[in-house]
Amino acid sequence: MKSPCVAVDVSKGKSYYQGFIEIDKPANKATPIQNDLEGFKSVHELGQTLKETYSDVVYVFESTGIYHKALETFLMNHDEKCIILNPLEASKIRKTDLRSTKTDLRDCKSIAKAYFMKDFRLHNQKDELYEKLQSMNGHYNFLIQQFREMKVHFRNALDIVYPRFDEVYPDPYLDIPMSILKRYAHPDELKSRRVETIVKYIMKDTKHRESKAMTEAKKLKDYIDKVSSGCRSSSFEVTILKTMLNKISEQEVEIELCLDEMRELVSDVPLYHQLMSIPGIGDNIAIRLIGELGNLDRFERSEQLVAYAGIDPRVYQSGQMTGEHLHITKKGNKHLRTLLFLAISSNIRVCKTNIILNFYNKKRQQTNPLVYKAALIACANKLLRIIFGMYKSGKNFHN
Repeated sequence: MKSPCVAVDVSKGKSYYQGFIEIDKPANKATPIQNDLEGFKSVHELGQTLKETYSDVVYVFESTGIYHKALETFLMNHDEKCIILNPLEASKIRKTDLRSTKTDLRDCKSIAKAYFMKDFRLHNQKDELYEKLQSMNGHYNFLIQQFREMKVHFRNALDIVYPRFDEVYPDPYLDIPMSILKRYAHPDELKSRRVETIVKYIMKDTKHRESKAMTEAKKLKDYIDKVSSGCRSSSFEVTILKTMLNKISEQEVEIELCLDEMRELVSDVPLYHQLMSIPGIGDNIAIRLIGELGNLDRFERSEQLVAYAGIDPRVYQSGQMTGEHLHITKKGNKHLRTLLFLAISSNIRVCKTNIILNFYNKKRQQTNPLVYKAALIACANKLLRIIFGMYKSGKNFHN
C-alpha cells in the first residue's frame, strides 16, 4: 500500500493543494494558496499532520517549467519526499474520466490518481546536478541565439560601411579582419594608412608573423583602393559597426565561460566520457546532451527515453488503418532532439563507417527508402538506444 500524498496543482502565483490517504479518500478539500513562504508552510503542515497517523507522506506536483521550482526548493530544504510528474501523466488520468473537465480544484485529484495508479521515482539530490546543467544549457542556447542576432546586425552594418568585404574575408570573424575593423571602422581611415603601418598592427593584434601580415595588408590595400563606402565616416552605421564588434567579442567570451562551467560540472560524470567515444559527438554536444538527457536512472527502458525526446512515432490504428509511417509525436524535449540531430548529422558527415552510418545508409537504400529527414529521425532513435545501453552497461561506444 502506498503512503498518503499531498497533491499540489502549481500555477503562476496561486496553487491548490489537497491531501489524499488513498486514491478516493481525500484528507481535506482542495485549498488555494499563494506561492509564497506562508502558502508553502500550509502545504508542509498538512503533510506533518498526515505523518502523525501514517508512517510517511509524499508530496506530488507537476513540472511546470519554472513555477514549481520554489515549492520544490522549499520541500527539499525540509528533507521531504517529492515526486515531480510530467504534466502529461496527470493529463492522461484526467482524460480517462467521462467528464474530463479541467479545473484547478479537480487537478489535485488527477495528480493524486496518477501517483496512486503508477510507480514514480522519488526526486533526489542527484537530480540537482542535471537540473543545473539543463538550466545552464538553456542559458547557453539563449546566448547563442543572441549571438546569431548580433551577427545579422553586424553583417548589415558591414555591408553598408565596407561593401563587398566578404569577398576579401568570407569569414569576417577571424582574428585579422576583426582587428582591422576594430581599428578602422570606416574605409577612409584605412586608405590613409601605409602598408607597413597595417602590417605592424596586424602583428600586434593577432601575433601573426611578418610574412603573413604583409600578405594580408597588401590584400586589404588592394580592396580599399577600389571600395566605395555606402556611408560617411560620421554616419550612425559606423557607430553600429563599432558597437556590434565589441558586443560580438564580449558574447564569445560569455559563451565560452558558460561552456567551461558546464564542462567542469560534467567532468566526473561517466556518461560524459562515454558520449565522447561516439563518432560525431564532440565536447560541446556531449556536455549539452548530459544536461538535456538528465539522470538516466529514471528510465527503466530505452523506449521511455525515446518518448522523453519526442521521437517515438505516433500510434493511431483504427479498422483498416494500420497506423504505420505516421509523424513523430514531438511530445518531448525539443532541445534534446536538436542535439541528437546535430550529432547524427556530424556522424554521417565525418565518419567513413560505424553502426550509425551503416544504419543511415540502410534506411536510405532500402526497398522503400526513407527521405533524408526521416532517416535522421530513425538514426536519432537508434542513437538514443545506444546511449541508454552504454549507460546501463558502463561501456564505451564500439562498432
